Amino acid sequence: MKRSLRPLIAAIVLAGAISASLMMSASAAEEMVHVTIANGELMLAYEEIELIDADGDGKLTVNDALISAHDKKYDGGAEAGYGSAETDYGLSLTKLWGVESGSGYGYCVNNASALSLADEVKAGDHIYAYVYTDTKDFSDTYSYFDATTSDKSEVTLTLMASGYDENWSPVSSPVEGAVITVDGVKTDVKTDAEGRATVKVSGEGRHVVSAVSDSVTLVPPVCIVNIAATTVTPPENAPATGSGVFALAITAVISLAVGVTVSRRRG
Repeated sequence: MKRSLRPLIAAIVLAGAISASLMMSASAAEEMVHVTIANGELMLAYEEIELIDADGDGKLTVNDALISAHDKKYDGGAEAGYGSAETDYGLSLTKLWGVESGSGYGYCVNNASALSLADEVKAGDHIYAYVYTDTKDFSDTYSYFDATTSDKSEVTLTLMASGYDENWSPVSSPVEGAVITVDGVKTDVKTDAEGRATVKVSGEGRHVVSAVSDSVTLVPPVCIVNIAATTVTPPENAPATGSGVFALAITAVISLAVGVTVSRRRG
């Protein structure tokens, strides 16, 4: 007995569509970087930004990440808030988050100083750009925590400051006595002699942990603490959502394909 192949073809098409959707989602996730921008305080804190060739030079660079960050988050986009130009030091900042600073700027990739905006970056990198606030001695000190994200309500962090030794080689040292802040509000927690501090964060959602110091002009460090919402176990017969829908769809496709194949053999 002949049976139509349409159900089998439909099953194959559906399976392909689901597979393509999942692959596109994974590909998009791989093209993301994180961008932080500061001007004495955090203007943008570890924001996820799509990494594209925004300046059209055929490479993915610090410049691209900062252009895209302004386009996404700055009022008026990169055209209003960002600028760069070729100088004796290579491609350099001329405007950051709307600030045209005579005191200069700094920028790092994964907590290491970048040579110029033309330095290449890759998915997963953390790009940090900042305005120097000390216009006299240029004492702004880049600082960072040993972790940039956490999902714990109580988190222990180590605060480090970047500098140079007598041979101008990069070195890092712990920052003692810095006050930990949560969402811009000072806590009663300070870093110890090793730069360590434990702070409690309450409330569901995204929280920005940073630090300030009375003795050092810190470029504010950043750690994003994400507190998950309280989970509620759904009823046994509740409809599936999100990833559960994909799983059910794939299961249905497989079952349909198998059923059609068995039916054809029996016929």
